[in-house]
Amino acid sequence: MRLFALIAVITLAGLGLLAWLVVDLHTEHLEHETVRGALRLSDSLARSMRQGMLENRKDRVYEMMQDVGQQPGIERLRMINKRGQVTFSSAASERGQVVDMQAEACTRCHVGSAPVALPAGQELTRIFGAPGGHRVVGLITPVYNEAACAAPGCHLSPETQHVLGVMDLQLSLADIDQTVAVQNRNFLYLVYLFMLIIASTCGLFVWRFVHVPVHEVIIGAERFGSGQLDHRIAVRSRTEIGRLAGALNQMAAELSRAQQQLRDWAHTLEERVEEKTRDLQQAQARLVHNEKMASLGALAAVVAHEINNPLSGVLTYAKLLGRMVGERGPAPERVDSMKRYLQTIETETARCGNIVKNLLEFSRQSGAVTGEANTNDILERTLFLISHKLELQEIKLTRELAEDLPLLNCDPDQIQQALLAVLINAVEAMPDGGRLHVATSVSGAGTDRQVVIQISDTGVGIPQELIGRLFEPFFTTKQDKKGVGLGLSVVYGIVRRHHGRIDVRSEVGHGTTFVVTLPEHGTVERELLAGPTETDAKAGENGN
Repeated sequence: MRLFALIAVITLAGLGLLAWLVVDLHTEHLEHETVRGALRLSDSLARSMRQGMLENRKDRVYEMMQDVGQQPGIERLRMINKRGQVTFSSAASERGQVVDMQAEACTRCHVGSAPVALPAGQELTRIFGAPGGHRVVGLITPVYNEAACAAPGCHLSPETQHVLGVMDLQLSLADIDQTVAVQNRNFLYLVYLFMLIIASTCGLFVWRFVHVPVHEVIIGAERFGSGQLDHRIAVRSRTEIGRLAGALNQMAAELSRAQQQLRDWAHTLEERVEEKTRDLQQAQARLVHNEKMASLGALAAVVAHEINNPLSGVLTYAKLLGRMVGERGPAPERVDSMKRYLQTIETETARCGNIVKNLLEFSRQSGAVTGEANTNDILERTLFLISHKLELQEIKLTRELAEDLPLLNCDPDQIQQALLAVLINAVEAMPDGGRLHVATSVSGAGTDRQVVIQISDTGVGIPQELIGRLFEPFFTTKQDKKGVGLGLSVVYGIVRRHHGRIDVRSEVGHGTTFVVTLPEHGTVERELLAGPTETDAKAGENGN
């Protein structure tokens, strides 16, 4: 539509300009021919009246002018003498009148009352509007003085008076204007018809050879885009649009072949994936079996490490009881001590069972037994377990326990297990004696209150490059290779299960400080950060 409108506008502008030029030139040509006819008529009339004027037969001359003035198309014909008086006019009312020498028809030959050099014949014509509304062409023909006309008492010599008067001939242009108007109107009709034919022809051409092929290309491209690659665009010519349609068809064919190849490859790939999946499943089954065996070994090492601590206490107190009993039996004053030692042996034995139970729960990710507990009480029970070892290694214990500690929602046995592992590591770091400092405090306020447990020793310390690996399983800093590197890993898991945090500060030769922070209102998680799945837990339980 835009192309059709553009063609129509260009055609209208071009043909309209051409029509205006043709009409203007045609009108100018008709006016020129009318002036030429008036000049010939005026010249013929002057020649016809020459003899009558030489013989001074005015009646004959006026009669001839009257006959000519009555001809169709002649507006009027008059004779004006050298004084500007109308001596004759086809309009009787003008006879005897004096013309205005300042009028447009007179100023071409006169300046004031004096005549000037005669202009050329074409310059003596003029076109003006008549009172009736139509146009009139006027022609001034001078009447020259001749030698044959000069006589005493009649005319002066031609040298003295060259022009005797003028003949004013006026022709109506009404018929010519009407003819020009009709011809112009017919010409414009032809121009409009020609313009309509051109615009319609161009429009049909654009519709047939541009719009229809482009529309088919658009539909084809849309179908290609929607995945209908079997569709083909009709190629009707070898023009640019036809070549474009052919290129799109070729592209669709190539895409269809590529899509079929992709489907074939996908089918082949699925078969290969299934084959590789079976291989991977077999390999995974072997890895699961190996992992189970490794888990059993790691669990056995943890159990051995964690049970070794309370069993050491049991063994120590059993030896003390043996010494107290002796061959003669126990002394009466030692009965209370023996009862306390037996109670400790009973407690530690039960704790060994709890350790095994907790480790099994840890392996299968079972829920923890939670309840409110006082951190200072847990810490005192744990210190009691290692008190004899502290005495043997001459380690001085200092306490700084806060009295206003809030109760923790925790698993007391797991917290005791974690604190015991940290305390044992501290004692083993001071084989030649030293100082062990234990402190508790509260940080935060409101619902964000936390219990802080700080355990410091004056042992050998830990290098800074190893601190980041302390909580990795099977990593140990003990030089005698007695440790298996699982104690702090278990501690880290217990603290994280209680939504707590454990930090380490150490300097070689100046000791180590462990800081355990536990939230007051925390809950114990049922799973560690990356615990095994339920299937793995069952497999571990069956393996244990």
